[in-house]
Parts: sequence; structure tokens; C-alpha cells
Amino acid sequence: MTSGSCVFAIVDRGKANDLLHRAQQIGARRGTIFLGEGTMSSRWADWLGISQTQKEVLLIALPDDAVEGLYAMMREEFQLHKRYKGIAFSVPYRAFDPKHPTGPLDFGRMKEAPHVCLMAVLKRGLGEECMAHAKAAGARGGTILHAHGAGVPQDFYFPLVIEPQKDIVLIVAPRETAPRIRDTVYTRMRLERKGSGILFALPVVRTLGLYEQRQGERADK
Repeated sequence: MTSGSCVFAIVDRGKANDLLHRAQQIGARRGTIFLGEGTMSSRWADWLGISQTQKEVLLIALPDDAVEGLYAMMREEFQLHKRYKGIAFSVPYRAFDPKHPTGPLDFGRMKEAPHVCLMAVLKRGLGEECMAHAKAAGARGGTILHAHGAGVPQDFYFPLVIEPQKDIVLIVAPRETAPRIRDTVYTRMRLERKGSGILFALPVVRTLGLYEQRQGERADK
């Protein structure tokens, strides 16, 4: 099996395509761009009514030997280490190989991951409420994506099939605070109810542009 990293880059609307082209030049074969809404934790932003910003989420799968070059490029050319420029984070993956379907899995990187990406899939319109509960539990911010549900009961209005609308909330948090955010979201959004949504966590092995990371870099100077 081939291992690597799925890199999520969250940037302002209109920049993901340029980032994808540059990523392809340094080893990425393809990528997927999602439209989303970024959330800012600033009280001033909330007061001014600009707590949400239009974002694009670029998802790229890369082999491990190309990840370092991608992060260097995002830092130098797209300035993702600076405030309001965006963030990036990596989730480890292991590609399926039909020739070795039962090969051993290496969970070492997952256990040592310093951050966690919490993903909540909810009914459309509940993303903002979810983010409010997450921020109350310590989350710095997050991104809301809009999607269609699949594999769930649908409403049929002949001759149309109406698929349920969904909000997908992405929150990256340090491993120490992630359990509190997870438990708060699960409880306050009442996800124990059937059909109310799902919540899961992914290990994050590398980040760029997070608040805690910028603070650490300032302290080192």
C-alpha cells in the first residue's frame, strides 16, 4: 500500500485554482476544490456582521516525499503562515492496493498527531449553531461546506427526487482541546438522535497558519 498525506488548504475565494496549479507543478496529480464559508472568532467581526468570509477548500493527495515542497510553496508564495491568508493541514492516508488488500496498517502517525480535525455532517442551516458551540468550548474557528446527502431516506415528489441538504463543519484543534470541543458539539447538537448528523475526528500531522502556530513563531523570534 502507498502512504501519503491528504492536504487541506483553506484560502480566500478565487485563490484555490492558482494554488492547485502550483501544487501540480511540484508533484500533485489532481485536486478537488470545495466552496465554503470561513468563520472568524473575533468579537469585533461578529459585531460588524462580517463573521463569515467566502472561502475555497482545496483537497490534494500527495506522496510523503512531495509534502515538504508543497508546504514550502504555500508559505513562501501564498503566505499562509500570516494572519487572514488561510490555513493548511495534513491528514495521513494509506491508498488501497488490490494486490495487498490485507496488508498491515501503520497507525504510528495517527497516534502522534499533534492536532485533530473534527468533522460534523449536519442538516443544512445548523453549521453556524455548531460553530457557536465549538467556539464556546475553545475552538478558534472553522469552515462550513454545503453538500448533498446520499445514502439516506429521500423525499420523492414525482418526477423529482429531492436530496437532503447538508452542512459539513471542519474544525482543526490541538489534541488537548479537541475532546472538549467534540463532546460539547455532540451534546449541544444532540447528535445521539437518529438522523441528526454524525461527528468524527481525523488525525492532523502537520499544519500551517493556525493561531497557535503563529503565536509560537512570534515567541521564538
